[in-house]
Amino acid sequence: MKWTRAQLLQNDNFHVDQDLGFLQSDFDRMSEILALENVHLVADGYLNGEETEVLVHLDLEGDMILPDSITNEPLRLPFRTESDEVYSFVPSEEDGVRLVENDVVDLRQAILDAIQLEVPLQVTQAADDEYPEGDGWKVYSEAAYQKSQSEEIDPRLAKLKEFKEQD
Repeated sequence: MKWTRAQLLQNDNFHVDQDLGFLQSDFDRMSEILALENVHLVADGYLNGEETEVLVHLDLEGDMILPDSITNEPLRLPFRTESDEVYSFVPSEEDGVRLVENDVVDLRQAILDAIQLEVPLQVTQAADDEYPEGDGWKVYSEAAYQKSQSEEIDPRLAKLKEFKEQD
């Protein structure tokens, strides 16, 4: 998905509607994503009137494969995201404007950035009884941990229960 400035000058706008494939090297900087599958892109772009910027609207959907936050097993998570990108052929002080290198507009990095923004901080499908445990340790759900903390009395303070407030 690359367009040269000459191609854009010839046709003021473009439309893309296609399935995307990704290389393993695409995930080198995205350690939380194991793979991307069934990714479909619909993009529309056009050259502005001054012929210095290309405005692109991206619409992406697909499945990301992430490690489960509890069990570390691969987990399929569907996503859908939209992004508006501005590519400039001249240096710009504006935030969010991507500088075009060698007069070639390349959507690949914008696509990867948009997908990475959709990665949740935590995701799990593990039931409470599926949490891992080992010799002397166990993973608790937040609710189970809070319940155990509220029921447990600090042994250093247990003696205080014997004292009663007197009038």
